[in-house]
Amino acid sequence: MQERKEFFVLGFDIGGTKIAVCLADCRGRIIDSARSEGGTQIDYSKALRQMTDTGDHLLNKAGLSSEDLQSVGISAPGPMDMRAGVLRKSPNMVWRDVPIRDDLAKHYRVPAILDNDANAGMLAEWFFGKARGCTDAIYLTMSTGIGGGVIVNGTLLQGTAGIGAEPGHMVLDLDGPVCGCGQRGCFEAFCGGRSISRRMQEILADQPDHPIMRMEQVKGDYRKLNYQILRLAVAEGIPAAREMWDEVCLRTAQALGALMMIFNPQMIIMGTLAYYSGDMLMNPVEKYLPRFAWPQLREACSLTTPKLGSQIGELAAVAPAFYHFYRQGAWQPPKEG
Repeated sequence: MQERKEFFVLGFDIGGTKIAVCLADCRGRIIDSARSEGGTQIDYSKALRQMTDTGDHLLNKAGLSSEDLQSVGISAPGPMDMRAGVLRKSPNMVWRDVPIRDDLAKHYRVPAILDNDANAGMLAEWFFGKARGCTDAIYLTMSTGIGGGVIVNGTLLQGTAGIGAEPGHMVLDLDGPVCGCGQRGCFEAFCGGRSISRRMQEILADQPDHPIMRMEQVKGDYRKLNYQILRLAVAEGIPAAREMWDEVCLRTAQALGALMMIFNPQMIIMGTLAYYSGDMLMNPVEKYLPRFAWPQLREACSLTTPKLGSQIGELAAVAPAFYHFYRQGAWQPPKEG
């Protein structure tokens, strides 16, 4: 297929309480963006109207129409049936089995491409961010939970059922904490933001005199215990916080080592929690890594954080559409700069 010289894509980044809508050109330049409030917490038919109204507004504001679009991209949390283009029910949304891909394709009369948010984040960093030029890279969404997107030999790994690459649910310890997915001892159960908050609250709820509970930011309210409080407690030198943080670092190294041993990537991009933790997380993780990966694999792999920053959600929204054209040979990522 002949490469397209100039075109526009519209992207929808589906979230729990908001949906980000982004209009971009074929160079990945964001023309405009806006948010549709409510996300997956409101009725799907209402949310769909808000999404299309927001997308239509962005097109009109830019002097464009749906006829100027070549595709629509959709970045969404799981579970989903990627082949059918349907979002399934999850505990974090009121939507159930919604045909979002086909509904958006029908409205805009162009192909709509659906992918999970971790894959979309990987594609965004691969096309426009840190992983540009890599043939083998991994992106970890390290936030409330832990998801992953994997590029292998220049191709996005999607798996037989379209749900390949779920590193957050690698079981690291059969006797570990229960994960939200139902398994025990997952990477996410040890290191995901929600899991850390829950474990801190369970441990400290009945200990009002504990040093962490007496912190100024907590003031005895166990409901305020979260990942950020843990980092602050570590910085203050509270022994229990340091012990818990050490386990987070060890388990992160264990998971990264497993990914290095399996995929031998050039780069692993670690998302939000690593970005804000910086050396506090990365230094001990690198100290523990030799336990879990061979030297040549560690030397070949750069551990880093995302380049795209606040734009990652917007570019992740349009990235599945760009990947659709990339696989057809109709588009190439822009050269850096």
